[in-house]
Amino acid sequence: MPRALERVNALYKLKTDACADVAPWSWLRHVPFGVGTTAGGRKLLERSVAGVSPEKIDSLLLFTIVNALQPSRGQLATTRWAEQNERFCRLVVRKGFGMADSVYAFNAAAKEIFEAARCNGIRSVLDQTAAPWRWNSRLLAEEAERWPDWEEVPAEIDLDGRLSERELREWEIADAIICGSRFVVDSLEECGVARDKCVEVRYPAPLMVPPPRDEPRRGSRGGPLRVLFVGSVQLRKGIQYLWEAKRSLGDSVNVRVLGRSQLSDKANGYLATCMDLRGPVPRGEVTKHFEWADVLVLPTLSEGSANICIEAQATGLPVLTTDRAGSLIVDGWDGWLMPARDVESIVQRLGNASSVREMRSRLSRDNGPKKIRGLQEYAEELIAAIGGTVSQCSSVVSSH
Repeated sequence: MPRALERVNALYKLKTDACADVAPWSWLRHVPFGVGTTAGGRKLLERSVAGVSPEKIDSLLLFTIVNALQPSRGQLATTRWAEQNERFCRLVVRKGFGMADSVYAFNAAAKEIFEAARCNGIRSVLDQTAAPWRWNSRLLAEEAERWPDWEEVPAEIDLDGRLSERELREWEIADAIICGSRFVVDSLEECGVARDKCVEVRYPAPLMVPPPRDEPRRGSRGGPLRVLFVGSVQLRKGIQYLWEAKRSLGDSVNVRVLGRSQLSDKANGYLATCMDLRGPVPRGEVTKHFEWADVLVLPTLSEGSANICIEAQATGLPVLTTDRAGSLIVDGWDGWLMPARDVESIVQRLGNASSVREMRSRLSRDNGPKKIRGLQEYAEELIAAIGGTVSQCSSVVSSH
């Protein structure tokens, strides 16, 4: 988003936490023996905003250090996020808005910024990155009943309501709400937000997607179908339904899982019996796993707009996902769409290995789908959605 605003000369300032483009984080590139050799170092160095001048980036150093060192004190993750978001917003407000005529911030991390902006006659634009916290909390409570003991500590259920309360206030103040998919617009409407306040703006291909290959990828010509899952290993992402499908398909598929697990030891044990669990992988290394795979499967129950689907599309890898992923998949052309919680659809599609491999081969020959939108198109649509008259936009990015 800040890269897009910079592209159309609408970015006044980006306020964020750790960013590899500015000191002291940029110094890590010059540390002897290379901080980039560690997983944490690579992840930090990937926090870069290419194309945005470092002079426009305000990296809140003290905020980042305090967050890293502060103990959780046994708090729920959602409670900790709410506190961090409030602290971040108050720091942004304290620094002021300068010459900006608009602020752009993200859901549950904008409340205090928007309140101050309103007092100063500054326009507020909210990016609702996913379905509302209260919507997801209901969904995940249902899922926890379906899959007892799979998450010892409920992941992403806003039990104390603090994140939901922040969103309610942000919806009230925001002049416009940007949504990455129709699914997010629908979920907001279910929570009482006026539909005419929401604008759907689809995300572009991520910066880190590699250019098309000169030659098609080899893929697997025989043997088990190679299935890739990328994302947090948790109930919301639907890993449990892929696990059920794998048990049904047996040795006809190999499933590789990339992502940090939020499941219980018991549930991780279930997955490990039939899946290759690789753990978290730096984003810059995900593309080599795309090379291995025949298909990306994301049976998610709720997303804003899943970046991993866009990345896979841009590299010509077929995607099997749900109608809640916010993807731009054209069913039957560059992947397949299915209802959430539909194990039978996963089994049916992955059971037809020749069809999956045929699509993968075709997309590789074509160097991927041509409809993946670029940054310029996204920037122009974003500006039109914001109001079309923004001359300078103070862009605020939450650490959450």
